[in-house]
Amino acid sequence: MNFLVPAFLAGLAALVVPLVLHLRHRDRDRPQRFPSLMFLEQITIRTEQRQRVSDWPLLLLRLLLLALLVFAFSRPLFRARGMASTDSRSRAVVLLLDRSQSMGYEGTWARALDSARAVVGRLGAGDRIAVVTYDDQAETRQRLTTDRAAALAALNGLSPRRRGTRLAPALRAARQLLLDAPFAAAEIVVISDLQRAGAIGVAGVELPAGVMVRGIPVGPASWENTTVHALDARRVVQEARTVLAVKARVRRHGGDAAMERTVHLMINGRDAASRTVPVSAGGETVVTFDPVPAPEGAVAVLVAMSPDALAADDTLVAVVPRDDDLGVQLSGGGETLYFERALGIGRAPSVLVSRTGGMPGGNARPAAVRVFWDVLPDATLTPWLEEGGGAIVVVGRRLAERRGSVSPLLPASLAGTADRLSDRGGTLREVRTEHPLFAPFRENADALGAVRFFRYARLDAEPDADVLARFDDGLPAILERRVGNGRLLLLALPLDNTAGDFPLQPAYLPFVRQLVLHTSGRDAAPLWRGTGDRWALPGTLAAPVVESPDGTLLRPTADSLGAAVPLADAGVYRAFASQVGGEPAALLAVNVPTSESVLTPMDTAELLLGVQAGGATVASDSAAQGSAGPQTDEELERRQSPWRVLLLLALVALTLETVLATRGRRGTARRVVAQPSTRPGAERTT
Repeated sequence: MNFLVPAFLAGLAALVVPLVLHLRHRDRDRPQRFPSLMFLEQITIRTEQRQRVSDWPLLLLRLLLLALLVFAFSRPLFRARGMASTDSRSRAVVLLLDRSQSMGYEGTWARALDSARAVVGRLGAGDRIAVVTYDDQAETRQRLTTDRAAALAALNGLSPRRRGTRLAPALRAARQLLLDAPFAAAEIVVISDLQRAGAIGVAGVELPAGVMVRGIPVGPASWENTTVHALDARRVVQEARTVLAVKARVRRHGGDAAMERTVHLMINGRDAASRTVPVSAGGETVVTFDPVPAPEGAVAVLVAMSPDALAADDTLVAVVPRDDDLGVQLSGGGETLYFERALGIGRAPSVLVSRTGGMPGGNARPAAVRVFWDVLPDATLTPWLEEGGGAIVVVGRRLAERRGSVSPLLPASLAGTADRLSDRGGTLREVRTEHPLFAPFRENADALGAVRFFRYARLDAEPDADVLARFDDGLPAILERRVGNGRLLLLALPLDNTAGDFPLQPAYLPFVRQLVLHTSGRDAAPLWRGTGDRWALPGTLAAPVVESPDGTLLRPTADSLGAAVPLADAGVYRAFASQVGGEPAALLAVNVPTSESVLTPMDTAELLLGVQAGGATVASDSAAQGSAGPQTDEELERRQSPWRVLLLLALVALTLETVLATRGRRGTARRVVAQPSTRPGAERTT
């Protein structure tokens, strides 16, 4: 036996205290004044002064209580041959099995399943095990159980999925499962190729003290992988016809020599082109396909490569959105040159600006946008908004001269003009970058802060208005109000160069384009999204039903933010209205993050980097060894935890001491009873 904190053994000196207290205990006589002794019988009393223990059972119990507490705080551990590698307690093991895309590398998944079955086979009679599989999310396949057959059955039928790797959700799931076994020796076993990218977010996980985390790496000793890293697809007008131009980027990780790979292009499920290109070791090759005729509507593009050891990342999908022109009707007058030129740049969709003073005709699309440049909208705008249209009101010099609530549609009233020439212009502050209007600036929020506004309208926001940005003096700069299925945006910031330098700043072009796209409800969508994200379906889609890549039908429930679908698998998602059939109303391509193709492993010491502060310890294991190496004193003590037993015995001793000290002769006072004396005329008191 050894002690983890032997300094606490000095507390054994406290055993002297109960002994001294028992030796110093003696009955003390208290003299009493009495008027006369003539009526008392004189008795000879012999006194003797002695110091001895009169209550040995109570003394020994108190000494045992102190000794148990001292030994518990000293943290004893046993290093006997039979106890050094085992725990006196039963174990609670949570098996975390990685089934992300990288586990599909040649031979990796077979080693992972073999290691998982070996962990189950090494369990003791009273040990419990839980099975959790994880990729970018965690799934509990089996809760803590002593049934080995149930744990092995939870491993049947599993295979790697086209998803990313995130260890943090799996560790949180394991922490919750271990709450069902508070007094067992807790252990978490991670079976994975231990991709370095999978450890992102682990530092935010807290594990209880005493939890052993064991990593079993099953990845290949050496690896090389070629993947379709990215692609670019766009519509191009060529000789009076619209074609689809596609470029793919093929990247090779690892390897020593160059090789040739065949890359295929598929458009809406049909073969369109193929090319054989050389791929250098550790480099990237750009594959440019010949332009193909562009179909109408949204186009699903797939680029596939001849398979290698990790075939799952040899395919990349994208959706090129329909190229319907977005009509913008501009009403009013003023310096609109910069605004119109900014909207004329860009495709998918292309923005066509027309100047008109009237309402749009019957052929106008519900998603079109009306821009009122320094003029008030008329009453006919209300039905336009309720049917899903969008409107933008830009408050210029003429509108700013008016006061009060000038229109019931506007989300603010006018209060004059703010002149900022004297302090070198105002700037934007309190910009809500999480709003879709500011999506282009989430990575660089300072781009809008560099713009100067010398003169702008003062607005008093209505209670139901949504303020998206303010000037540095606190006045609203951009407000939004939902009207029916449409939305109305009110801008106090000038979009021309007469009252500010916004058109001269780099942020002007992306802001103006996103302003129109957001107002129309047609925010520019990327060619694909990553697994683990959510797809916010178009608000105009009634009773949506979504067909996932594996054919599963999903019917999302709409909330205050609309209907959204979790993107669990890679592939093409198709959204329909009410029922599946015909041409889909919307398409979305989903791919696994490109970091999943980099199989560089991390050391097991990095497995819980940032979590050791919570008290967890990390050990390494290999699929070949099947067991851990020599354990440190700290690991042995955490696994054995004899201090728990000592504290329990101390509690029992304290209970017995309380009962013993308050029962029997120790807790009973002697009564004084007056008895008549045998001698005539006298009384005796006992």
